[in-house]
Amino acid sequence: TNKYNLPITSSITLTPGSNNFTSSDGTNTPLQSSASVSALRFEPSGARLVAGHRDGTLRFYDFHGMQPSSTSQTVYPPFRIVDSDNDPLDNTGRHILTALAPSATGGQWIVGTTSASAKVLDREGRTTLFHFLKGDTYVTDSSATKGHTAGVTGVSFHPLVKETCYTCGLDGSIRQWDVGGRGKTQFQKLVCQKVVGKCKNEKGQRTQIVSNLSVHPSGRKIVVGTACGSIQIWNCFGSGVNSRPLGAIYSAHGGTKPVTFVTFSGNGERIASRSDSDDTVRIWDANRIEKGTGSFGRKFSSRGKEGEHPPSLLLAICNGLPALNESANCTFGPDGKILCAGTAVDPRARKSADSSNACGKLKFYQLPEGDKRSKVSKESGTKSSSKTKSTAILDPIVELDVAPNASVLGVQWHPKLNQIALGTSDGIIQVLYDPILSTKGALMPTSRAVRQSDGLSDLLRSRVPTGSAAFLSSANSTIINPNALPLFREEPRATRKTKENERKDPEKTKLPQPPVSGGIRTGGKLGGGINFAQYIKTANNYVNNKNIAGKDPREELFKYNEGKSYVSKAYEGDIQRILAEKTVEEEEAELKSGNKRQKTK
Repeated sequence: TNKYNLPITSSITLTPGSNNFTSSDGTNTPLQSSASVSALRFEPSGARLVAGHRDGTLRFYDFHGMQPSSTSQTVYPPFRIVDSDNDPLDNTGRHILTALAPSATGGQWIVGTTSASAKVLDREGRTTLFHFLKGDTYVTDSSATKGHTAGVTGVSFHPLVKETCYTCGLDGSIRQWDVGGRGKTQFQKLVCQKVVGKCKNEKGQRTQIVSNLSVHPSGRKIVVGTACGSIQIWNCFGSGVNSRPLGAIYSAHGGTKPVTFVTFSGNGERIASRSDSDDTVRIWDANRIEKGTGSFGRKFSSRGKEGEHPPSLLLAICNGLPALNESANCTFGPDGKILCAGTAVDPRARKSADSSNACGKLKFYQLPEGDKRSKVSKESGTKSSSKTKSTAILDPIVELDVAPNASVLGVQWHPKLNQIALGTSDGIIQVLYDPILSTKGALMPTSRAVRQSDGLSDLLRSRVPTGSAAFLSSANSTIINPNALPLFREEPRATRKTKENERKDPEKTKLPQPPVSGGIRTGGKLGGGINFAQYIKTANNYVNNKNIAGKDPREELFKYNEGKSYVSKAYEGDIQRILAEKTVEEEEAELKSGNKRQKTK
């Protein structure tokens, strides 16, 4: 019986795909399909699920395109595998994928790796829209650099503004980026728009690692978890660097245990945190952490016993959730009343004799209702409360064995689909749903029937030509030669978009020269208001000579020759006139003959 109306009655399995996939960085490194899932996110619409693996690959699953097979109706491969480690300017080797997040519209994906440079991909994952610039590692002040100087650990888009995204990294900084095309670029990489904040520990010393971040549903603040064990809330507004957070909790999980994951609830009133050093998930009141007014944020640290915090801040502690991995997370239900998280399996338990009990589990916890704040009596001015508050210690209400000999790492609960996706350490992804409580998503491929084939269809399918014969057998097929001469090269058919672009091209359409705009004169007889064609038209009075029908063009042209001379003055008048009696050669010959006659006498 499904007492709590959880979408866990049915499930489908998403496999990693082929084992023959190689890297795209030029080394052709074989990528393992059994690499653990380090990041898992639904598209905002729920049409797709994208999984990031530790080998640096992204696997895209489309629920609309999944087709059942005759062998299995609940196992589906990805429709596309993308190698995210494709930065041409990065020669530091391959990097592990650490974080993944979609934009508010689902048209872009931001990917964070152990490299200091995050990147933004399109919806299909084929095109890298932006590479983020890496900062100067020799500058100690992270606010003075143009990017992260160490690996990126957390990424997220603004929930309302699709052009804004946030990242955090091992350098202890939180950065804001503009991916709308208006941001500055350097070396063909995007420059950081601003530094939201630089995290520090309780003593005011710089924190080296910010492990994760989550943006409030309103987009006004960010919560981060740090390696020093603190949870800090930062303001997103302002152009400068925030000097201190709005609120902070130190020693959140006791002592110096790092906080490896934080997330807001659906309404933004609660924060869930998790650490890979203990087996609990802690629920905090976000409104109590943040002061709300004033320039100084609140600071809370554990008092007395290790990890003890005021009940007004620490609302509940969920036990029995060993993480053992920094990729382990948790998620709230659609109404925020249920928490879902997975458990890790100790690697030593797999090799023991009792390895049959080593199974990753998915656990659900029912969170307490919103606390009713104590009222202040107007007459006495004292606080009155019905009973003493205390932090709730919660045990799981439902446990599911979902991953034999593997750990459950990433968990996502889509609020619209009401379906739960979980990724394991062996690369397998499962999607849990309920045929009645869930909508679309995993219900679409499971509702399709397997196409029945008869003997004739199988025979015709077996006789279909394959390889090069498939092209030669078709009457309308053409042989494509990429090195053919331009004379024999066939141009591709123009599409509607291509025709529109050619129509706008002034060279292909032979667009006339447009008239010069503006009142600035450029010199000469043309002036600044007309071009050469307009000048010729005005000078020859083409506007008034519109009626040219019935006229001889030759006679009209000879009219322009009357009273005008187009030759030199030497040829004016009678061309047959003798300009000299004798030429120079004739005069020299006569002079020589006269000299000879005188000598003979």
